[in-house]
Amino acid sequence: MKNLFLALTFGTLAATAATAQVGIKAGANISTMAEEGQGITQDDVQDHAVTGAILGLTFNMNIANIISIQPELLFSQSGGSNTYNLLGTVTKNQYKINYLELPVLAKVKFGNSNNQGIGVHIAAGPWIGYALSGNYNSKTTFNESVISEVDRNYTFDDQDNTQRLNYGLIGAAGISFGHLTIDARYNYGLNNLLDKDANNNNDNKPVLQTRGVALTLGYCF
Repeated sequence: MKNLFLALTFGTLAATAATAQVGIKAGANISTMAEEGQGITQDDVQDHAVTGAILGLTFNMNIANIISIQPELLFSQSGGSNTYNLLGTVTKNQYKINYLELPVLAKVKFGNSNNQGIGVHIAAGPWIGYALSGNYNSKTTFNESVISEVDRNYTFDDQDNTQRLNYGLIGAAGISFGHLTIDARYNYGLNNLLDKDANNNNDNKPVLQTRGVALTLGYCF
């Protein structure tokens, strides 16, 4: 799976790099984990966001007057913190996962032709991510006394039953000033990180999916 992801990533970038406008970007990723388990629904869970870094490269390839395709190669720190009550106990789960992500966006841009002046853009498309590392912490209390606590680094194998591969959809909008671009986007994870089946149809299993809002500043060369 790792070799397939790397082949897809660098194959996509190599196909566009020769004709694409290259840029760099960095910013903050404000992420949560959508969690639902056996006997627990989203209405029972209090989601809390965590803030991480996001940075990487963009490759913008024009295909029409205002339309372009923009693959990106990003390092993104994702995660979240969820708290829920069950039978008088309070459980708090914290997740931190570092991803190498490959979004491929269809972008519509108005103004700022040839990096001159002011322009605005909207973009959308799929992304695929490969987890490089991560950490999970879970603490359960009753009347403020700790009943159990788990703290471990992800191995992404049968031991922690967490999937290394992730994927989803992105919607973005932004504004550009010459070579500088400010971009805001919403990242919706579709894969159940706790489910080994590709179709995610195991309804009796817990569900864990990534969500995120990212704000970045970029520079196009």
